[in-house]
Amino acid sequence: MEDALRHTRDEAERARDKAEQATLAKSKFLAAASHDLRQPLQSLLLFLDVLKPHVAPGGQEPLKHLGRGLDALRDLLDGLLDISHLDAGVVQPIIDDFPVSDLVDPIGAAYAPLAAAKGLELRIARCVATVHSDRTLLSRMVRNLVENALRYTEAGRIAIACHETAAHLRIEVGDTGIGIPPEHLEWIWQEFHQVGNPERDRNRGLGLGLSIVRRLSQLLDHPVRVRSTPGVGSVFSIEVPLGEAAPAQAPASPPVTTGNGRFAVLVDDDAIVLLGLSATFRGWGYEVLAAGSTDQALARLQEGGRRPDIIVADYRLREGRCGTEAILRVRETYGSDVPGVVLTGETGSEVQHDAVRHGFYVIHKPVTPRQLGEALERLLAGDR
Repeated sequence: MEDALRHTRDEAERARDKAEQATLAKSKFLAAASHDLRQPLQSLLLFLDVLKPHVAPGGQEPLKHLGRGLDALRDLLDGLLDISHLDAGVVQPIIDDFPVSDLVDPIGAAYAPLAAAKGLELRIARCVATVHSDRTLLSRMVRNLVENALRYTEAGRIAIACHETAAHLRIEVGDTGIGIPPEHLEWIWQEFHQVGNPERDRNRGLGLGLSIVRRLSQLLDHPVRVRSTPGVGSVFSIEVPLGEAAPAQAPASPPVTTGNGRFAVLVDDDAIVLLGLSATFRGWGYEVLAAGSTDQALARLQEGGRRPDIIVADYRLREGRCGTEAILRVRETYGSDVPGVVLTGETGSEVQHDAVRHGFYVIHKPVTPRQLGEALERLLAGDR
């Protein structure tokens, strides 16, 4: 009997190990393939925006529905790939000290119109503390909680508040939504689990946001908690270590809103994405040099002789080369102050560390033209 029990236990452990290895292999495959999966969607998003001024008024409404469908596809792909990256262990936090207002205020500004459209009040408490975290990953956690609150709140308000303790800052996102029954409090962190959405209404999201929050919580060691009363609302909280405040800096210059004839060098080995980028930049008023490789970009620059105002390069190029090399080689010729942007479909630590080391701006695909334009405005704000 004892031998039989031991054999059964060993078989169960082997089966569990095999299942875990299969899950990890799937996650690593998705993480590695993320660049190729994002590229076609990136070209669709770019060309959708290019098409808008050329479509007759009667076709604008179908075009708007197409945009919504692509946004939903992007959200699903982003969520699945984010989970695969986190499960595969390829996301490495970049920790520094920064004012939490740098994170909370833009989130409040971004989501206030969405709340107002639903007739909700979005309250943002004044947060002045400095935290010690990865600003991109922590921002993703808070954004996911705010989006979750928006989906499940039909009346009342959503509030973002900060409470400082001796060593931590507790960031809270509260709502007056439907609440969570006690028996669902553990299940809400699982992929695709949704409260009160058996018909899978897409307006309620995809059921991935909170599972990403839980994984990021474990990665950053930022405990996340929830308390909720059905019919009254919910409060989610994140515990973040406090950091050291940096000296105050002068306010930034107003952002640039158009290309104004600036010269942009675009490098991407995907011909369709490159075509979409070129059309988008020209529509913004840029002069464009488009190239499928670093060598091609340098050759065409030498022919024209004009100094670039900005370089935008895909990270993963052919023959094992990368976009950071393209930007560095252009800078060797025209000066180290030429702004550089790295576009990437990958979210692993390699891209982030490589770009940060050289002072490049990183934008993750798929990116909408609006998001790309906003990033360029921030990057070129001082170049007027």
